[in-house]
Amino acid sequence: MPKPIKLENLSLTFNHKICFQNFSAVISYGDRIAVIGNNGSGKTALVKAIAGCENILEGEIYIPDGIITGYVPQTVESYPQLSGGQRFNKELSLALSKNPDLLILDEPTNHLDIYNRKSLMGMLGRFQGTLIVVSHDEELLNKNTDILWHIDNGKVKIFNGKYRNYKTVSSSVRNSLEEEKRILEQERKTVHKKLMKQQERASKSRKGGEKKREE
Repeated sequence: MPKPIKLENLSLTFNHKICFQNFSAVISYGDRIAVIGNNGSGKTALVKAIAGCENILEGEIYIPDGIITGYVPQTVESYPQLSGGQRFNKELSLALSKNPDLLILDEPTNHLDIYNRKSLMGMLGRFQGTLIVVSHDEELLNKNTDILWHIDNGKVKIFNGKYRNYKTVSSSVRNSLEEEKRILEQERKTVHKKLMKQQERASKSRKGGEKKREE
């Protein structure tokens, strides 16, 4: 069984924007990882670096000797005579022909029809190696991955579990933060009212004292 892949203190700054900083992780053989996040967050740059295609990241990536990687990019520019789905299938077939230990796919369902999506889901379910996939496709994420790397607010958050579970946890955390914010805002308003009343009493007391002195 291949040794783990190690990522140490990976950072990406692009066009003066910090996408993420100091991301470290260990990828064990057989892990099924989804990389999620907003467009422009650095997902493609991260998987390209792991695939060994292009590395604009700071930090270290340790790939054990002998690891065979199959990588299918988001935009397949070869085979211009074919449709987007046909190009993807061609590149995927080439990647799988290597019998890869690590398969990396960037937005694989973007150009696929229903039949080819179903075929892809089945293939990924049977794939025995390590899978890293960039995707917004909730069905794919829930069926074929169980570790999430969420690039958000300059960090890569790791979640062990299905995407649907992550959504539930994230929603709960968001609601909790919103409730906390509401309580803090209410407390701020209460403190402000108390200060206003104290200032009003002090002002009345001061005016009363001045009136007595005048009399």
